[in-house]
Amino acid sequence: MFGLSLVIGGIFEAAALVFFIAADDPHMAFMLAITGFAMGLMTYILGYAQETAVNHADLPAWKKFSGKHSPVAKSAPAGIHLPPPSIMPIAICAGAAVMFFGLAVNLPFFTLGTIMLGIAMIGWLIDSRREWKAVATAGKGAIKNPAPLRPSRRLVDVLLIAFFSLLIGQSAIFAGGAKADPGPAGADPEAPEIVAASVKFDHDKLVIKAGREVTLTMTNNDSGIPHNLAILEGGTSVFSGEQFAGIATEEYTIPALDAAKTYTFRCDVHPNMKGTIELVP
Repeated sequence: MFGLSLVIGGIFEAAALVFFIAADDPHMAFMLAITGFAMGLMTYILGYAQETAVNHADLPAWKKFSGKHSPVAKSAPAGIHLPPPSIMPIAICAGAAVMFFGLAVNLPFFTLGTIMLGIAMIGWLIDSRREWKAVATAGKGAIKNPAPLRPSRRLVDVLLIAFFSLLIGQSAIFAGGAKADPGPAGADPEAPEIVAASVKFDHDKLVIKAGREVTLTMTNNDSGIPHNLAILEGGTSVFSGEQFAGIATEEYTIPALDAAKTYTFRCDVHPNMKGTIELVP
């Protein structure tokens, strides 16, 4: 059981490593690392509880007692009902983890987590109903526990493929093949424009008028994926636009930038989407 908890936690830790190294996103890497630790710990606790329950169920065989201080027993005792081990609690934890992860990332992850959680909860309810029927049927006799449901291999494969497809798409591992355009020639520095598509910006340099507010138009062509534009001076954020999911367009009012300082821009959701700012008089 300890090995299974290591495997489940290791999957999330590996994803965290991918986000930290390949996607240059330490915030997302930290969230995945915490999720992996929680998943591994919960798996171990549930597995230990199930193994302990099975050991406690190994009771000595019941025998009728006919001593002078006790009446002769006429029926078998009701006994202790311990449901057999089930994968559903672990599946519920996995679905909840992906769902809460989606709350911090975007709607596709949240939707996938909700589907996983719903399937696991329905399966657990079915198991509970079957166990209740077995108890009612047994009455005071021995209880014949029904075998718990197990998700089919095909369903598990589909959910894993969906999860890692979203993970790879969000980390933009394969989105950096083409070099970004250094910026459109003749762009208006008082009304700059930028487009986010395929989890990258269409150019890696913005030309902005120094010393005055400007209106920047940003278009997000990534359907369902949130982006924004933030401006940093060194490691300090001086502007952070509101995040919005595609496909949509937003206008940001950029505060006056000092020509004597050096600025960069990035997407707060995907810090690998970044570039430099050229200030012109």
